Order: sequence, then C-alpha cells, then structure tokens
Amino acid sequence: MSEREHQRIPYGVEVEFRTASSFLVAYSVNLSRGGIFLETEADIPSGAEMTLRLAVPSIGTVTLTGMVAWRRGRESLDGPPGVGLEFVELAPELGAVIDRLIAGYEGISVLLLSPDRVDRTSLTRVIRSILGTADVVSAGDARVAETLLTGDIDLAVIDVDADPEGALGALRQAKAVAPPVPAIALASTKKLREHARAAGADEVASNPPSFGELQVLLVRALGRPLSVR
Repeated sequence: MSEREHQRIPYGVEVEFRTASSFLVAYSVNLSRGGIFLETEADIPSGAEMTLRLAVPSIGTVTLTGMVAWRRGRESLDGPPGVGLEFVELAPELGAVIDRLIAGYEGISVLLLSPDRVDRTSLTRVIRSILGTADVVSAGDARVAETLLTGDIDLAVIDVDADPEGALGALRQAKAVAPPVPAIALASTKKLREHARAAGADEVASNPPSFGELQVLLVRALGRPLSVR
C-alpha cells in the first residue's frame, strides 16, 4: 500500500488518563501547544489523519482530529516508539473541559520515599519548586510508604539506594494500586536502576538527580497517559 493510500485510512486512538491532574499536565505541556506524542508501536505513517479520543476522569471523552507529523520506530535511540500528532485547531469543547478541571483542581499529590532526612528535605524542596503547589507526602520508611500508596497519590518518587529491598517493594506496591501510581526511581548505580525498572518504575534517574533531569521526569511521568489504544 502506498504512502498516499495509507494517509486516506481513518485512524482512531483513545487515550485514557489516570487522573484529571495527569490530563492537565499533558495539556499544559503538549495540547496547549497544538500537539501531543502518543507512545504506540502501530504502523501509522506521517501525514495520516487521526481521530483522538481523550478519556478524562470526572469529565468523560473529548474528541480531537489531527495529523501525524512525525513517527519514531522501535529501533530509535531517541525515545520510545510512537507518533507526534499535530492539531490544526483544538475542539471548542476542550476549552470548556479545561475550565471545569481548573475550577475543581486540588493540586498534585506526590509521595516521596527517602530514608535520609536531609535528602528528604532537599528533594521535597526541589519537587515543590518544579511543581509549584504540589503536596509532598514524605516517608522515611518503605513500610510506611506502602501504606500511603493509594489512588489519591498522583506520583511516587522513590530513593532506592538506602534500602533497596524496601524501595523495590514500594515500587511494586505502586504498580499494584488500581490504576497504577506512576513512579520515578532514584538510584546511583546502573544495576539498581535496572532492578527498579524490573519492579515497575516508569522512569529512573541518577541519585541525586540534577534539577533539569528531575524536572523532565516529573512532568513526563505525570503527563503520561494510563493507556493508548
């Protein structure tokens, strides 16, 4: 099938967000600028028209139409496979949805697990400087962190170095919540970062992370959809 024939095929994708906060982050980073990246291995060519259905908790579904501007294959070293979708114009109802969500917005809740008190204080300060009014709930013990990992938490940031087994257990608990809580693991060695990935970490970073590195990962983890199908 030719590229031109591919472009005539109507593509439809539903993107489900875990929370309203997750959708607002994705909107502020991507949609408000007229585009969004969708992580998918589907063979969708550049130039194809796509209907995007956004499923947002407490709001319902918003439908947008855009065009695939670029695509990235599985073999790429620049990031996960997927397509970059551009919108000519956003649907009028999206503005009303954003207004409703902002009116009822209660902020982002972050769980921080770090056994060292000084590290907890430092990381809390950095997270709040990146996410503004984020409510950072800190725990110095993995067992306490596991009890705090509920559906009310928007994101977990977990220091793996001091207590690897406890931290990995907390990561597994984050994935056991329904729907799973996105988690960032901080680890000083490649081996610990690999273990964190295996335990379910969505993102891994060096420990301590640079401000820029943590900023990128916080926004990426918060704005990542729950599913793309």
